[in-house]
Amino acid sequence: MKRSTVTVRGLRLHYRKWGRGLPVLLLHGFPLSSELWEDVAVRLEDRCQVVAPDLRGHGDSDAPPGPYSMDALAEDVVGLVDALGLDRFVLGGHSMGGYVAFRVAARWPQRLLGLVLVATRAEPDTEEARARRRQGIERIRREGGQAFVQDFLPNLVGEHTRTHRPEVLARAWELARRVPDHVLVACLEGMMARPDSRPLLQSLDLPALVVAGEQDGVVPLASAQAMAEALARGRLVVAAGAGHLPTMEAPEVVASALADFLAALAA
Repeated sequence: MKRSTVTVRGLRLHYRKWGRGLPVLLLHGFPLSSELWEDVAVRLEDRCQVVAPDLRGHGDSDAPPGPYSMDALAEDVVGLVDALGLDRFVLGGHSMGGYVAFRVAARWPQRLLGLVLVATRAEPDTEEARARRRQGIERIRREGGQAFVQDFLPNLVGEHTRTHRPEVLARAWELARRVPDHVLVACLEGMMARPDSRPLLQSLDLPALVVAGEQDGVVPLASAQAMAEALARGRLVVAAGAGHLPTMEAPEVVASALADFLAALAA
């Protein structure tokens, strides 16, 4: 694995890179970093070139003031692949990274060889979800980001993980606690304002893989199923016993699904 940094749109963006060959760009969710994909990437590095960036404000990338709209993050991503000389690539996104991937697909569909959507959804926030995000923003401003993250993270893993693999949650905490308060707020605002991507799904004529955690308490399995069905060439894989972090809770399942997906692409 190689770590490096490029300057994109005046920002220093850090990324991790594994392997060689077909480029596969993988975007992490909120409030984590590229390390989210590590256990998957090491299982794929003999098959392809995996590039996993730290989105702005996360990991070792710069953390400018907001706003952090999904379109702004998508522009960062396209700037990164341009800087790396990657013309066409497979794009994957986890949770918020999936929202960013939708914006890349909406604006630069000709760049994509395939789309991978992990623990994410196409529909916008409901009023109830927006209210929860506003409550989170208020709490961060009142008590600080650490208090918010401590309550937020346990909801991201499945009951099996909480009971039998507490180290997964501890690892997620180490990633999330590094994210500055202003970035937490800006991302919550950006996700709350994201557009409805359901109309986009029907227009995408490219291979697509949807991965869902069986015990995901954030994105219902029904949302993943509906997304896979709406995609003209979509396929759904469910990670048994995993919650909202299947890349960390069941990396072997995610890697196997991705390997099969990439093999089909190559064929």
